Amino acid sequence: MTKAPEIQSLPSIPTALTADEVKQRLSKLSKQGKLAGFELNEPGALCSVAAHGTPFDSKLIITHKDDALSCVCSMLPMMPRIFVLLLVVTVWPGLPLTDGFLVSFDWYTGLMSWIGIDTWHWYLPLTILPIPFAFRASMMKSKTSAHQSALEVIEKIKSVL
Repeated sequence: MTKAPEIQSLPSIPTALTADEVKQRLSKLSKQGKLAGFELNEPGALCSVAAHGTPFDSKLIITHKDDALSCVCSMLPMMPRIFVLLLVVTVWPGLPLTDGFLVSFDWYTGLMSWIGIDTWHWYLPLTILPIPFAFRASMMKSKTSAHQSALEVIEKIKSVL
């Protein structure tokens, strides 16, 4: 089993600017189209910026404290939830489709009656067991790619401060 890659913490950005000055500069950068997903109204933070991940996006939450900007990457929860729901919901329609197709072959019907099992005995474990592994792999890939995107955004922010 492979170990998940360690994701380093995001660097802080030292600045002598006030929170309002930082907001003003980041807003200007956003209006130039260089700061995707910029939001001034982030609860408990200065602002937030998009940190694009594959397949799930995150947002980079920026706070201003002690003459420095701190950044935290937070995954947007909606798409992972939809992904899990789709994985689970798509299992069931496949069972009657697969069973309907396979019972049209005499050899399958004879084999299943000889073994003494129905299609769902092998189909459900075959389709349900990979779901946690697919979800975990997607989450790890998303966190890694969002972290890389966040580092790129931090470099853009540093350039205007």
